[in-house]
Amino acid sequence: DQKLFAGLLIKCVVQLELIQTIDNIVFYPATSKKEDAEHMAAAQGKSKPNLLKQETSSLACCLRILFRMYVDEKRRDSWDAIQRRLLSVCSEALAYFITVNSESHREAWTNLLLLLLTKTLKISDEKVR
Repeated sequence: DQKLFAGLLIKCVVQLELIQTIDNIVFYPATSKKEDAEHMAAAQGKSKPNLLKQETSSLACCLRILFRMYVDEKRRDSWDAIQRRLLSVCSEALAYFITVNSESHREAWTNLLLLLLTKTLKISDEKVR
């Protein structure tokens, strides 16, 4: 059991590193690291292995990418598809959050919800309609 757990822990750490690498490639490392630090502060040491980091980091990265693509003039031809994907991800995230019963898990999601709402508020009124 100990060997299996150690193997799973290593895979989780590698997965988190991959998520953070993608985030740093797409966004400036300083921006991503600041947001990630805020998102991760509430998730520190709450589970074995700590999968809240993967959950919150990957969703934060996904949201930042989708929101950036949705306002990028170079991607105007893809805005409809991006909008559908963005609405789907946001809907699934909110539906999942509503089902979370653990207080520590809900706290870990606080910064994700703030990210989602803040990015939504920055979208023009025309796009929101």
